[in-house]
Amino acid sequence: MYDTSEIIIFTALGLLFAAGVLVIAHWAKQSPLRFAAYGLIASAAIYVGFALRSDNASTWVGVEMTGLAIFGSLAMLSMIASPWFVVAGLALHPLWAIAFHFVGTGSAFTPGPFALADAGFDGALALASIFYILKGQKAKATVAAVAPAAAPARSKKERAR
Repeated sequence: MYDTSEIIIFTALGLLFAAGVLVIAHWAKQSPLRFAAYGLIASAAIYVGFALRSDNASTWVGVEMTGLAIFGSLAMLSMIASPWFVVAGLALHPLWAIAFHFVGTGSAFTPGPFALADAGFDGALALASIFYILKGQKAKATVAAVAPAAAPARSKKERAR
């Protein structure tokens, strides 16, 4: 098993990867929430590749494809419905990574350091997503409170009077 310092190091590495994703999103002038959703899909998809290395690949690939379908659906719903779906997916995925791939039966084919880094990555992106969602809601409320109500459009006849 791993000692505390290794767990901290690999989880911190995941935090650094999440920071890198957010920097790339900022640099590309794209929504960090969209990049977080893509990160969730990618991190769930990597486990499918790990499952191919297992002794019973057909069963494990099916299990991992189910996880990919669940977390991919949450990521996609965040793009078409509410950004809170990506927060839910990113908050639940570390549980999948740690309980199933680090401690549980999936640890037979998943490298422990990856599961730890993935948990840090997902947790950091979940917190960042919450920040961006709340920041966006605050900005919308501020604009609505400060912006004057628009006057109704008037026709040429009304303006001539």
